[in-house]
Amino acid sequence: METNYGDIIPKILKEIPDRTKKVLTRRFGLDKKDSETLEAIGKSYNITRERVRQIERDGMKRVKKIIGSPEFKKDFEKIEAIFEKKLKQYGGVRKEESLLSELNLFSSKNQTFFVLNLIDDFKREKSDNDFYAFWYNDSKQANNAKKVVSQFIESFKDKREPESVENVFKEFSKKEKISKEALFSYLEISKHISRSVDDKKIGLVTFSEINPKTVKDKIILVLNQKKKPLHFREITDLIFSLNKDLEKRDSRSFNLHPQTVHNELIRSNNFVLVGRGLYALKDWGFNPGRVKDVIVNVLKCSSSPLSKEEITSEVLKQRMVKESTIFLGLQDKKVFERNQEGKYKIREA
Repeated sequence: METNYGDIIPKILKEIPDRTKKVLTRRFGLDKKDSETLEAIGKSYNITRERVRQIERDGMKRVKKIIGSPEFKKDFEKIEAIFEKKLKQYGGVRKEESLLSELNLFSSKNQTFFVLNLIDDFKREKSDNDFYAFWYNDSKQANNAKKVVSQFIESFKDKREPESVENVFKEFSKKEKISKEALFSYLEISKHISRSVDDKKIGLVTFSEINPKTVKDKIILVLNQKKKPLHFREITDLIFSLNKDLEKRDSRSFNLHPQTVHNELIRSNNFVLVGRGLYALKDWGFNPGRVKDVIVNVLKCSSSPLSKEEITSEVLKQRMVKESTIFLGLQDKKVFERNQEGKYKIREA
């Protein structure tokens, strides 16, 4: 018969004094509520923070003795084996948030966190300026994870763009024997490294493609993802979708007004209007200006006059307009001159 692990924690807590059980429940949020601070619990019992800490410490010792008893030992060894297998899958190091999501034997992440604290072989590294909280069961593996993070950051310090996940693994696997799961689990513990929203690239959090902050960053990102000119309404819709993904990843709210996107497209020289409401990146080789300006540039770049068909072909590489619009531009006799062969050149001043 399959074990119902969700029943184990309530059964264990029944074996300890009532106040100790309540303190542990509130400290770890075992009743599916938020965990509480030592101070908040102390105030409710009119005792000091240190006294609450002592009760918690004593409670954990009691629970560890209970899970080692004949009634619980076998089931708890199964739980430990499941947890160890999961950690081993990721090279012995896993970001706490990810591990709690994956170890879903219990009814809440708080209960999983409580059980992790009962396993003596499992160690927790607290969150700091460089790393998220993470779990490990071998200090050598934890140190190796930090070394891999340092190597990654060093390799990207002179770069401005992220690389594909596949390329990063390919390069690291040349240096040392490491599984893909282990490599990216190690990199995930760093606060200086992150993946792109579509999860296909990885790089430093300072890269705009990884962590787009401004509207301009987001427009550039969605245009590069689609690799073609887009209407400003479609760009706006894609940024709305991008913001939703960023909110899930970063737990922040992003407000956006459609007019803000259009204003940025108009005023920034990173973008070129290439058709009716259609914008492209200047970096793609598009030149700014009206259709007439593009025609002028095409003729300037040619060593000889060009036919209407030749001009049209070149302009359509820069603008998504009707051929009649190009022909209309060529009618400006102040700018263009047609020779006897029916070909066009720029009129000399």
